[in-house]
Amino acid sequence: MKARLYVEEAVGERRRLLLDEDEKPFRLDLERWSEAHDRPRLDEIWWGRIRARSQAGGWFVDLGLDRDGWIEASRSIRLREGERLAVRVKAEAWAGKGPLLVRAEPAASDTRPDRPGRLLPAPEDPFLKGVEIIERCEGQEAGRRIEEAIEEGLEGRHPIPGGGRLAIETFEAMTVVDVDAGGREGRPETLAVSLNLAAAREAARLISLKGLGGLVVVDFLSMRSPPDRRETVTVFREALAARLGRASEVLELSRLGLCEAALARRARPLREALGEDPAEREALDVLRAIEREACERRGARIGARLSPAAAGWLRSDRIGWREALAARIGERWIIEDTPAPEGRWRVWSLT
Repeated sequence: MKARLYVEEAVGERRRLLLDEDEKPFRLDLERWSEAHDRPRLDEIWWGRIRARSQAGGWFVDLGLDRDGWIEASRSIRLREGERLAVRVKAEAWAGKGPLLVRAEPAASDTRPDRPGRLLPAPEDPFLKGVEIIERCEGQEAGRRIEEAIEEGLEGRHPIPGGGRLAIETFEAMTVVDVDAGGREGRPETLAVSLNLAAAREAARLISLKGLGGLVVVDFLSMRSPPDRRETVTVFREALAARLGRASEVLELSRLGLCEAALARRARPLREALGEDPAEREALDVLRAIEREACERRGARIGARLSPAAAGWLRSDRIGWREALAARIGERWIIEDTPAPEGRWRVWSLT
């Protein structure tokens, strides 16, 4: 499908967004500088060491990081503790679980390191899979569109084009999507069909935007006609494939109007990407705001007030943000000593 790519290269974090031809967001990617070298990304090749067998029947794989990966046991592939091997990242880490791995076969010319670590980047950018980029946008406009998309992705209730609403709730075992007419008007015999088709397309977009995976159950409005039921499932299946860039297992509607879909967990969910290390998240938001204020108020000194935890993260300067920000706007910011409550930071122009 065709899409517009929005990119914001801020100090401390790169954020990317894809908009469809209707100017609606459907994919988000956030990568902090602090994790660029130690987060196994989708389809990358890593050199690992079999550490121990898991109770689930697979093997834990030491990747040289704080968190082990996991590879499923196979009758065709025999593994043993201590063995070194190349693995491909099949699914990124999420919810406290390490990345899901599969065995890879690097070229004979590729170096076999002495210790675990990243071997090769992904052959193609998974974020852009199945997408034809028709325009690339950067700068403040890109930042604004990305923030709007993040806000939408964090919401739990969403309007359906033409009327009605979707409620999306994620639990540990599954994600539930409820379709509600919500005052949508139409003839009784066609209302459910038109609503369900619109809901199927919108649910697929939002599932992709939120980065959801695993078991998804959609509660569509009841329809008696078998062709209408099959059409709804087909539209949902095709919309998911277009938005996610891959096929998913989508079952036919049950007698109760429920549609079950199994979506391979590939990238981490948006909420998890934003929720890791709240102090770092707040500090990165402040750095982005400082840079934007400095661009709008050229020559002015910029003040910032943030929580003690976030201020401490900035003082450590583990990512080299101070030098990077000074290179962009000059050293013209002041971090106030008066702390702000966590998440209640403020940035303003002093002159």
